[in-house]
Amino acid sequence: MKTRRQERLKMMLLEKKRKLWTELREEVFKKLGKEYHEQFDNPEDIEGQAIIDLIEDTGLAVADIRQAELTKMDEAVRKLEDGTYGICEECGSEIDEERLNAISFASRCIECQSKKEGKKPTL
Repeated sequence: MKTRRQERLKMMLLEKKRKLWTELREEVFKKLGKEYHEQFDNPEDIEGQAIIDLIEDTGLAVADIRQAELTKMDEAVRKLEDGTYGICEECGSEIDEERLNAISFASRCIECQSKKEGKKPTL
């Protein structure tokens, strides 16, 4: 039986995943697909081609970052389904919902993550 916390976390996680997919589609298909389509076809000089290459590389790098985030989100969804989402992998305590709202694929509570990074915990 799912608790209210699990239901809230599920709704939050799935909404963030939908938003991330939308952002990825917009960045790749709209910006690079429409705005720069003509420039990709006909660069006027070497400098123009260099700018186009930079824009393309930046767009692809952003897409790679989004893809990595989506992979982490998929893992979070898997954890949600098996009842381990929102539980710290180190100490087994519940991860604060504010933390999960900020970093929806967080696998450690703030204290354990801070220990791993060698920092003092802060909120």
